[in-house]
Amino acid sequence: MASTHILCHNHVFQLSPNSCRNNNTLSAFTSNGSCSFGSRSRFEKSPFLKLGASARKQVEIVYDPDERINKLADMVDQDAPVSRLNLFSPCKINVFLRITNKREDGFHDLASLFHVISLGDAIKFSLSPSKTKDSLSTNVSGVPLDDKNLIIKALNLYRKKTCTDKFFWIHLDKKVPTGAGLGGGSSNAATALWAANQFNNCIATEKELKEWSSEIGSDVPFFFSQGAAYCTGRGEVVQNIAPPVPLDIPMVLIKPPQACSTAEVYKRLRLDNTSKVDPLALLEKISSNGITQDVCVNDLEPPAFQVLPSLKRLKQRLIAASRGQYDAVFMSGSGSTIVGIGSPDPPQFIYDDDEFKDVFLSEANFLTRDKNQWYREPVSATASSPSTDFSPDFSQPID
Repeated sequence: MASTHILCHNHVFQLSPNSCRNNNTLSAFTSNGSCSFGSRSRFEKSPFLKLGASARKQVEIVYDPDERINKLADMVDQDAPVSRLNLFSPCKINVFLRITNKREDGFHDLASLFHVISLGDAIKFSLSPSKTKDSLSTNVSGVPLDDKNLIIKALNLYRKKTCTDKFFWIHLDKKVPTGAGLGGGSSNAATALWAANQFNNCIATEKELKEWSSEIGSDVPFFFSQGAAYCTGRGEVVQNIAPPVPLDIPMVLIKPPQACSTAEVYKRLRLDNTSKVDPLALLEKISSNGITQDVCVNDLEPPAFQVLPSLKRLKQRLIAASRGQYDAVFMSGSGSTIVGIGSPDPPQFIYDDDEFKDVFLSEANFLTRDKNQWYREPVSATASSPSTDFSPDFSQPID
């Protein structure tokens, strides 16, 4: 799927995070000034609807709702630097996750290696003529379409911080499962903040977007890293690092239909039962020797396995059946996704055992982004069910 990639140069207004941006002051800036945009991607056109034909000629009626929306978006604000965007919203895995302390505010301090991966959602943004609300649609049921959705929360936050008044049509093509420990909703929020800034001449710096995003959720600031980061605090303290492992290492994600409640997992967490290994030592070992089973420590696994005992059995069967196929098998975040690093293929029992007929499967690899650009979807990125053949092709490193 084509994505729109935007490059913001250094022509930005340095205002304090609490001050409002007045968009009228930017009228002199064009897409060649503060922002440089790649080719605009277009919504996929609907197939032609062909009606009757006469002996002399065939009458063809074209109905293309996406093109109609695009034209309306262009008319909403002809001075806007862009009227529509297609963006990729990737998820993440936690290569290791140490819980180091319980805070007085009830949250826990963590230390974790977060890394973006190539599985993600696609989000279409178009300018809306409305001056009062955004309109969100999606391809799956059960996703909230109001301000409970982190996309809408992010857009509301952006307008609050900048005093801009642009509202949007948004379509979310959801591929990342919910309740998976993959940060799909947090990524959606970060992507929405990035998009809103492009529609408004990049009047906020990326540093400001990152700082604001912590008001939405602890995982959201991470997605403003370059793709690999050592995260501490509640997760909102993000230290950008160079990718510690090659990006083309394949992996498989396996998520049962049951989700783990993050609140329930933390409720069952016992700090005296967590690992005592220094998280910085884990990071150093991964940088030196790569990903191995002993470095993929996740202190949330024991309580998550209490919440969902079948998840523990899934991990154990993956390790037993892989016969060295994977360099490491571990749970991401608070679950319920189990990650196998080193191969894009699940063991055969995933296909053969009826217990796993409804699991979510996806191959993936690590992903980063270039400075001042958003993440780009690899052409071969796929997600599937067990009945779909895997055709892994992650031989090319990501830019």
